[in-house]
Amino acid sequence: MPDPTQLPHLLNLLDDDSETVQKSLSEAFAAFGPDLERELANLSDPPDEQALRQIRNLVHQEPLVFPEPRFSPGQLVCHRRYGYRGVVVDFDLTCQANEDWYQNNQTQPDRNQPWYHVLVHNSDTATYTAQTSLQEDESTEEIHHPYISVFFSDFKDGRYIRNDRPWQT
Repeated sequence: MPDPTQLPHLLNLLDDDSETVQKSLSEAFAAFGPDLERELANLSDPPDEQALRQIRNLVHQEPLVFPEPRFSPGQLVCHRRYGYRGVVVDFDLTCQANEDWYQNNQTQPDRNQPWYHVLVHNSDTATYTAQTSLQEDESTEEIHHPYISVFFSDFKDGRYIRNDRPWQT
């Protein structure tokens, strides 16, 4: 993620109408993804509504909207392409993997969608998978994975009950 301490400097450039500066600002603000407005609000001198509209226009999103997560921690899922079953442990609103990892991903789904940390059934593997690559697993069968008890406290009605232990990548 970009450095939030640079936001005040970027805000100072909003009034510069040159095409080069506006393009650079657009790219710099867009790099924050869904965290942009939260980071702007956390500034000691946050931008006013007019500046926020200008920023939103720069990143071509009014307001900044990303798809809502379809799956939640504890939910059983199945990978559309590879067919494996698993359970969602956690999710990110957009892909947080570094560029090298993303470029080596065989399918490279859109980064600007929810991505999920999934414990894979009958393995010791955890995957990081885009929302468009997953579908709900209709079975109510438990997942066998060595870390189930680390992240979940129980299994009821076809879903796991997530405990408060954070997912750490």
